[in-house]
Amino acid sequence: MWATATPAPASVVPAATTTTAATTTVTTTTTTTTTTTTADPASWWGTNGRVSDTLVSGNRVYLAGGFDYVGPTTGYGVPVDTATGVRAAWPVIDGPVDVTVPDGSGGWYVAGRFKRVGTAYRPGAARITADGLVTAWNPRPGSQVRAIAATPAGIVLGGDFLSLAGMPAAHLAAVDPELGAVVTTWSASTNATVRALVGAGGALYAGGDFTTVDDQPHSALVRLDALTGSVDPLFAGAAGGAVQAVALSPDASVVYAGGTFTSVSGPSGQVARSRLAAFTTDGGVPTAWAPASDGTVRALAVDPDTGTVYAGGTFGTVSAVSRARIAAVGADGAVTAFNPLLSGCNIRHTTGYAHSNPPCSPEVAVLQVRDGVLYVGGRFGRSGATTRHDAAAFLTAGGALTAWNPTPGDRVNTLAVSDGGRVYLGGEFTSVNGQVRRGVAALDATTGQLDPTFSADTDNEVLDLALSTDRTRLFLAGSFLTVRGVSRPRLASVVASTGSVDGVFKPVVNDNVLSIATAQGWLFAGGQFTTVNGLTRRHVAKLWGSSGALSTFHADTVGPAGVLRSGGMVQSIAVSSDAGRVYLGGPFTTVNGTTMPAGIAVVYGTTGALHPRQLGGVARCSGAGPWVTRLYLSSDNRRLYGGDVCPDNIYQWDAYNLSTPTRPTGLLWRTWCNGGMQGAFEVAGRFYYGTHGSSCAASPGSATKLARPRFAAFTSTTGALVSGSPTFDSPMGVWSVSALPAGLVVGGDFTTVNGVLHQGVAVVPQ
Repeated sequence: MWATATPAPASVVPAATTTTAATTTVTTTTTTTTTTTTADPASWWGTNGRVSDTLVSGNRVYLAGGFDYVGPTTGYGVPVDTATGVRAAWPVIDGPVDVTVPDGSGGWYVAGRFKRVGTAYRPGAARITADGLVTAWNPRPGSQVRAIAATPAGIVLGGDFLSLAGMPAAHLAAVDPELGAVVTTWSASTNATVRALVGAGGALYAGGDFTTVDDQPHSALVRLDALTGSVDPLFAGAAGGAVQAVALSPDASVVYAGGTFTSVSGPSGQVARSRLAAFTTDGGVPTAWAPASDGTVRALAVDPDTGTVYAGGTFGTVSAVSRARIAAVGADGAVTAFNPLLSGCNIRHTTGYAHSNPPCSPEVAVLQVRDGVLYVGGRFGRSGATTRHDAAAFLTAGGALTAWNPTPGDRVNTLAVSDGGRVYLGGEFTSVNGQVRRGVAALDATTGQLDPTFSADTDNEVLDLALSTDRTRLFLAGSFLTVRGVSRPRLASVVASTGSVDGVFKPVVNDNVLSIATAQGWLFAGGQFTTVNGLTRRHVAKLWGSSGALSTFHADTVGPAGVLRSGGMVQSIAVSSDAGRVYLGGPFTTVNGTTMPAGIAVVYGTTGALHPRQLGGVARCSGAGPWVTRLYLSSDNRRLYGGDVCPDNIYQWDAYNLSTPTRPTGLLWRTWCNGGMQGAFEVAGRFYYGTHGSSCAASPGSATKLARPRFAAFTSTTGALVSGSPTFDSPMGVWSVSALPAGLVVGGDFTTVNGVLHQGVAVVPQ
């Protein structure tokens, strides 16, 4: 295989190496104490998934959600050292990095779905020197690059693109190593995506989804002349499905292929091969090497010393031998004893799974063998019983797990080891060198970094947080079943200082708890559950906070069945500070057998009986609703805010007087955004609104709509939209809002704020 050896370019563009980190937020009606000093918003750590709620107490900011990682913002591609995995300073890349190769001078060529590297505009591809400088190399692919190979003719790119550097290029092209201009003396084209490239001597092998190369039949695999790109007509190797990975034997006499295919062919016809195959390089004849994978093979690497082939992907067995996502196969085709036992993973929320983590299946996306070490990247959480978040390394002699532990926050798509002893990691992560924290974490409000003394990992999403009245314990609510491995189904209490599980508070709840609030020593819970401790409590319960003992409080709600309504669940609960009033929102139609058609109810905190003065005015549309999905009570207990399911109105009710003869619904004002209420917070005369929508009415009753991507602020007295607002990305946007001295703390599903990387949490000005 070729050693990349291209000269360092004369022209480089300085790139900022200071990283910008994400920040945090809070959504709870529990009264909290903020710190007097907070870190610079740019220094705050972020998460790798949804932040559903945050809570500020003393010098801590607690986070809850669907994440399993907290770390500094570093961008989507960084180098780390080969010994420990500690990253170097590096320009922030603003989008996923899919492929990389060393440039031969200690730096790397990188490609992916990004626009900028540091301050340099490099859409889709860039070259970064060993010192972190962005060079003038700028091939400007018209679509995604999935494979790179450094050849004597230049840097060959393969992928989805149909143009490079402004010139036509159908999925394959060579560009010069300094500027990225298309090499016109090199020519090859395919009719579909190229996913893999590997070469040695004068040959370059390409694998992908294609069925023709230069308008001639070549199914998923082809051999090209490295200097010209011309097809080798003597190589007859082909696959009956996509080839996603290719690798060469140490002597370059065999080319290995992995992918989705179940058959391959050569000069003598077709033979069965299940997702793994080998061909002679001097004609493309399928060899007898035939391990069978039961799932897609996405990565291949060959040990140059032994010829052992390492395969990675989504499979569970190879040749009927249990090998989860990674296996080693000898040159004779036999599966070796190497078995890293990869398991566990976390994936970001999209538009589904509102109350729990999306299902995640581990996978291996990239492999590389270098100096007796096998480097592995993908999406996984453990090797055996040892935590290894999305990246790990093993000794090829014996298979032992090494100390290398860069801990990226999300899927690793590519890695490459340079001659300088650094490993470049690229992928879908925005952070490396963070810490694993599942479902709940604490940040230090003076530094914005993880507080390592607190740990209360859960096995599923934490949806809401509340502090005990004496502030010594933190209540967790959600879809989890365990906390720190201890059974605590859906509702738990942990020691606020350490995260240790409270050994006394252990109610058994039979379904998800969506919302909690505390007052006067009591914990009020709402959700999808129908029993607590084996006793009937339909969607609402009141427990003594110190012991978890269930009170006689009853406010049973009932409504239509189905995924969205869950028999009349309580989606949100708010409680007055004296525990005298409890406000319920959800798709219920009765409370304690009394018809409540508006999806909102006020009950006494002592018994659960309905208050004689109720609230109303909730709208419905297209058969949905009326019901309130989110409630927020102001800290002075006088204003109750709510958001409905459709048409996404925002309400402010009089929480003190409730309904009166002159105001029969208790409504003070109503306005509108085109996405439902997810986050809510009132401070300094403004009501802040987190949403998945993108626009809001200028004022109550106004037909004027103004852009407010995922976040808006209203004057609390009138409901008028406040000018100016930060912009958040992602389909599901902002889920929580609260305040610190440094500004508003915002949490959600986003990865950018005003175009700057801040995943999960961010601090923005009030």
